[in-house]
Amino acid sequence: MRPLTTFKLVLKRITDDWKLLLSIFVGITVAASLLAGAPVYIRTLERQGINTAIERADQSYLNIFTYAPYITLSKDELNSTEAAIGGSIDDQISDIYRGRERYLKTPTYLVGTPQNPLTPEQGTRVSRGYMQNMSNLNDHVTWLSGRMASDEVVQTLSGPRLEAVIGDVTANVFDIWTGDVVTFAPSLNDPIRVTMEIVGVLEPADPGEEFWQQNANLFLQPQPLQELPDVGLEIDPDEPPLALFISHEALVEGVGKAYPGSFVSSTWYISVDKKGLTLWSKEFTRERLARLEADVTSAMRGAAVLTGIDKLLNDFERRSFFSGVPLLLLLVVMVMTVLYYVSMMVSYLVQSREDDVALLRSRGVTNWQLGRLYALEGLALVVTASVIAPFLALGAVAYAGKLGYFRDITFGETLPVAFHWMPFAVAAGTGLLGLAMFVLPAVIGARSGLVAHKMRSSRPPSVPFFQKFYLDVGLLVVGGLIFWELQSRGQLISGGLFSDVQVNEALLFAPVLLLTVVALLFTRFFPLLVRFISGDSSALIHLMAVASFVTLTLFIMIRELRVDTSVEWIWEVALIGGVAALYYGTNRTESVWNRTAGLVTQGGLIALLIYADMPARDDILFLPTLAFALIVPFQVLFIILRRLNRFYPVWASMAIWHMARNPLQYSWLVLLLVMVTGLGILATTVGGTLDRSYEERILYEVGSDLRMTGVPTFFAIGNDEIKERFLTIPGVTSVSLGLRGGGIVGTTYSGNNFSVLAIEAEEFPYIAWYRDDFSERSLTGVMRALQSGVHAEPIDIPEGAQKLKVWADAEDYYPNMFMWMVVQDRRGVLDTLTLGPMPEPGWTLMETTIPQHLEWPLSLVSVQIYEPVFGPSGTVGEMYLDDIHVEFGNGREPQILDDFEGSSKWTTLATSLISSDVVGVTDDAHVTGRRAGVFKFGKDTDQGIRGFYRSPSGGPVPVVSSASFSKTTGAGVGDAIIVNLMGRLVPIRIMDTVDYFPTMDPSRNGFLLMDLDNALRHLNILSPITTVRPNEIFISEVPGAEEEVHKIALSLAPSRNQVHDRASLVESVRLDPLITAGWKAMALLAIGVILFAATLGYVTYLISFSAQSRSEMGFLQALGLSKRQMGWLLSAEHLVIAALGLLIGTAAGFAMSNIMVASVAVTEQGTPVLPPFVLTTDWSIMGPVYAALVLIFTGSLYWLVRTSSNVDLYEISRIEGE
Repeated sequence: MRPLTTFKLVLKRITDDWKLLLSIFVGITVAASLLAGAPVYIRTLERQGINTAIERADQSYLNIFTYAPYITLSKDELNSTEAAIGGSIDDQISDIYRGRERYLKTPTYLVGTPQNPLTPEQGTRVSRGYMQNMSNLNDHVTWLSGRMASDEVVQTLSGPRLEAVIGDVTANVFDIWTGDVVTFAPSLNDPIRVTMEIVGVLEPADPGEEFWQQNANLFLQPQPLQELPDVGLEIDPDEPPLALFISHEALVEGVGKAYPGSFVSSTWYISVDKKGLTLWSKEFTRERLARLEADVTSAMRGAAVLTGIDKLLNDFERRSFFSGVPLLLLLVVMVMTVLYYVSMMVSYLVQSREDDVALLRSRGVTNWQLGRLYALEGLALVVTASVIAPFLALGAVAYAGKLGYFRDITFGETLPVAFHWMPFAVAAGTGLLGLAMFVLPAVIGARSGLVAHKMRSSRPPSVPFFQKFYLDVGLLVVGGLIFWELQSRGQLISGGLFSDVQVNEALLFAPVLLLTVVALLFTRFFPLLVRFISGDSSALIHLMAVASFVTLTLFIMIRELRVDTSVEWIWEVALIGGVAALYYGTNRTESVWNRTAGLVTQGGLIALLIYADMPARDDILFLPTLAFALIVPFQVLFIILRRLNRFYPVWASMAIWHMARNPLQYSWLVLLLVMVTGLGILATTVGGTLDRSYEERILYEVGSDLRMTGVPTFFAIGNDEIKERFLTIPGVTSVSLGLRGGGIVGTTYSGNNFSVLAIEAEEFPYIAWYRDDFSERSLTGVMRALQSGVHAEPIDIPEGAQKLKVWADAEDYYPNMFMWMVVQDRRGVLDTLTLGPMPEPGWTLMETTIPQHLEWPLSLVSVQIYEPVFGPSGTVGEMYLDDIHVEFGNGREPQILDDFEGSSKWTTLATSLISSDVVGVTDDAHVTGRRAGVFKFGKDTDQGIRGFYRSPSGGPVPVVSSASFSKTTGAGVGDAIIVNLMGRLVPIRIMDTVDYFPTMDPSRNGFLLMDLDNALRHLNILSPITTVRPNEIFISEVPGAEEEVHKIALSLAPSRNQVHDRASLVESVRLDPLITAGWKAMALLAIGVILFAATLGYVTYLISFSAQSRSEMGFLQALGLSKRQMGWLLSAEHLVIAALGLLIGTAAGFAMSNIMVASVAVTEQGTPVLPPFVLTTDWSIMGPVYAALVLIFTGSLYWLVRTSSNVDLYEISRIEGE
């Protein structure tokens, strides 16, 4: 007989147990592949995301702008700087270079036009402008009239004469056309002037092409200049500059020689090749751009290199970091689930070999020799798994690009996977971990001999080792600390003094720890539950009662004593004590009547306590109170169950008895089911929640289909004209204006800053996105609150009136005080009319002329006095007014607007937080009638203005505040306060509160909402010079017209950053592989892991149960148990365990998801998202998973029933006899 070598013994053991070993091998391979593929997957998604972002980015955003502000206007200087730029491009970015254009711009000059010549006799009101030159301009314009300017320069005594061309919009603004002559000069007194003849009017051939940086308005329709004019000059602040194009030669030979040593600003627009840029790594791109900037700044003083590439990389890097955290979290849970599955398989393998191991130990085999056998088996498994896992990971990541999730990103191609050593190192490390998991349990479990093994088989241990040593309690404490840290930190991200933000790796294991703790606690309480159902023991009720008594007592005492020192809590604690005493007595008595009375009394006391103080669902006392309320129902249920247990069928009694006798046998299965179900809930809930959160963040940021900020309004007079311009855009259905600004509550230096948004309350609900949980009332109700109040009738000025007059009598002579009246026209335009200085005491008729530029109908909105002082330094006084009236120029009788005979409907202007101004009526003085108006004013002024006005709301402006604003200021609904809005004091009354509102951030001091008309009326009453106008536009679009509307909006906006388009932002999120496609692919992989682990785990569990219970099932049949009863017995036992595992895993998964979503749902800056997320589960995925698991469990159980019903009793008796 040939000797049995170690190799042959290992081979024989592998052959005998190939099914379990194959399951273990697959598990280790999956775990190694997941870990090896994690860095590859995230790195590949980052690379793909950058490539996609580059492809989707506007060309002008990626182009490189080199700006030099101080270039001497000479041929040599311009040529040398051009050569320096060319050399830098060749040295640093030639791989991504496609071409460049140069743009030269002169400083600002004073401009003389045919309508406003530049002469001292004309006065000090002047226009301004500049000359500009763009290379290759003629190739990108269409000539409406004339031609391109030539290089011809004619020197005259007063300066050079050049040819220039003008854009059509600027030509319309200044009424300058072909053949007109304009003059440019640095100042009015400069004798040298540049004279230019307009030889052409142009428009861009394509305003959105790359040549114009996709916005021709930057060059052809410039915004009004922000720089202040020279002292003594008057300008129209809303007038844009006159921008003229001249040739390069004319600029150098004409302007440069006319003003030697003058500077021009030079901008090079360098076109970047997107395809070449995608081939560069992030690090290489940053290095090249830094070198380019260094070369340019060293060659030109004050130069700068600007490009969107840096911001694109930085934004994507930060976004990918925060977007990668959920992927990393899901990966950790998947890997831990697979590793747990491997541990379960190893446990069943060790369990199946217990007889062989005990026999070997009895023959003198040492632990070292057994360990060597398992090590050789394990090496054969892990080496193979570690070798193939990296290749599986690389292939899976590459071909993930062909999934439907990535179709719009990769267009059916594979993902760009880079070969790296990291996957192989990670796979090797995972293999070593798998080897330890394979060998150590076998060696530890092989310490006992044959006798101890037989004794353990005949009477299984009732308390597992983790309960014996309270390991589950220890894990519960550790888990509590981790989740406390998560709650206090608010996210999985941490940072230090010397490092940037990074993931807190320890917190990534929080979900796994929660699932493990829940499953372990289930194994502790499961025997109690089984004995409760069987009616054998009420220990479960005792435990719940004691826990609720103690918890409620402690928390009530702590809560009440921290709030105040009253003794009201004593009666609550006394009630709890009474319930505890009754509970003890009820369970000790044997009398039916005493027990019934005890239960009824307990129920009454519990109901009284809950009625007096029922905690909210989010209160820490909610769960203890719920357990307290269930004490009596559970006692009644236990009595019923104890009476019914004698009527249970045999199969039910046997199933309950079997589960109560050896609950430890279900531990592995329950843990696995909790892990896989929790993994599924996490994958579908976190994914569904984040998907919805990303979309709602965009909806919250935009507020409507499209929102434009910083909208220029110099072209329009009145809100209707602004809206009309945007309503003409094809695809736009409605437009709503808004005004965004800031305000202060309290004093200027120590007050609380807050945000303000004024909107058209009547139209906004039909154009905006809103979520029901933002406020108690609907959006329509909130907007209705902004329109509440007494709408005062306006004081209409009859059409045709020419003069506005009033009788005035000042209490004293105020030499530096002037009277103003503010009128409003049909368009909402306010105009301040001066009636001259205040007269000496005595009734004087003051008058002013009504301007012709206002459009009828007109109304009088305010009467003001102006004194050139600042703040609380005005003259205190009193004045009387009577018979405000108008006169006509056609002989028509004058008409009185306000005779002050009735009650006063005027409201004083707010000049300070404690203004002492008063307006009313008096019968002490009058011109006609019996009464006159009286205005008493204190020393407080607002920009030197005091007075009174006809409030459109009949008093303070109705506003809606955020809850955070009310909390900060202490002002609630119905309260009236004075706030500083955009530099003006405005009285407001809070009509309602909201928690959130689209585009508004409620953090810090919160925000206020106002009706736009009310806001403009109050703000512009005090603005004789500058007018507050809407600066935002909310646009609603026809479905399908989003792209065209977005394109036109970009052409109208001064900057691309001022256009917020919902459709394009949602599309950018959808095409970001780290956000949507990357997560969905991982969720799909998680579903595969769930089905794999649950299927093999449950089948292995049933196979192990069948092997261990074969004799028991045979004897039950021998005792007369039918096949039907056997089927019901097995189904009751194993389906109940599976159902409990799925139920507990689902509940734990939702709890885990709620906590983890709150930790990973953060913005790119690491702040909580706005609006708050709503937990959403993707049941279209999780539903089929549950169905598949139920089908698998049912099919496996059917196999077990068939197998157990066909046992050979003779063979079983023979084996037992041996």
